[in-house]
Amino acid sequence: MGAATLPHIYRSVDIDRFPKPPRNEAQRPEALAVTARVATIPVVLISAAALIRDCLARCLAAPDLNYTLHGYASVDEWHPADLAVPMTILLCATGDRATERAICDDIAKLKAKAPASRIIVLSDAEDAVLVRRAVEQGAQGFVGMTFNLDMAAAAIRLVQAGERFVPVTSLLAAQAAPMPASDKGALCQALTQRQIDVIDRLRRGESNKIIAYKLDMSESTVKIHIRNIMRKIKARNRTEVAILTKDLFD
Repeated sequence: MGAATLPHIYRSVDIDRFPKPPRNEAQRPEALAVTARVATIPVVLISAAALIRDCLARCLAAPDLNYTLHGYASVDEWHPADLAVPMTILLCATGDRATERAICDDIAKLKAKAPASRIIVLSDAEDAVLVRRAVEQGAQGFVGMTFNLDMAAAAIRLVQAGERFVPVTSLLAAQAAPMPASDKGALCQALTQRQIDVIDRLRRGESNKIIAYKLDMSESTVKIHIRNIMRKIKARNRTEVAILTKDLFD
């Protein structure tokens, strides 16, 4: 009997090397213990601080997390070996200036090198404006250094699964922060008066049917207005419309 080849996720087992039971013992086949190969999850970590790179690499390589980190001091130092393989990249920055530079320059460089990559900004600057800009520039996640290791690992897994992650505190701060005058003016110019009227009623929690009745238009016209409003202000639902336009009515 030769070596039995099992599926590739298992180790091959040479059955002939196992001791055979004596003839007078029951000829019952013994179950063979086979260990599955659990592939580690590759993550690229870019940080100018060698200590941060080393600490994160050791922490995330823990058996229960199962990550393999490859650290680089800068975006220019990293050269992806296989562009067809989507990579998860932790872009680390400390301080407002470094974070802003990472958001404004490094995300674009990473996207140019590996368009399919999923980028997570890791920073001690959790300003709501920086978080929003990071997402606008193409990052799929933003992890603050106030997070513990388990929270950071969960955020990484969420992003790897195709979702986006930003701190709730940053979202709440962004909702509470007043809109800059320049943004408010641009928003007013992008929207028609009729669309602003629809937003006003929508923010009051009124249904499309009630909005149509109060503004003397058909319900289908209200739906078209809301669809166009969402496209113009990049909102995904009615709740985001209400949040993104709150300064128009304050």
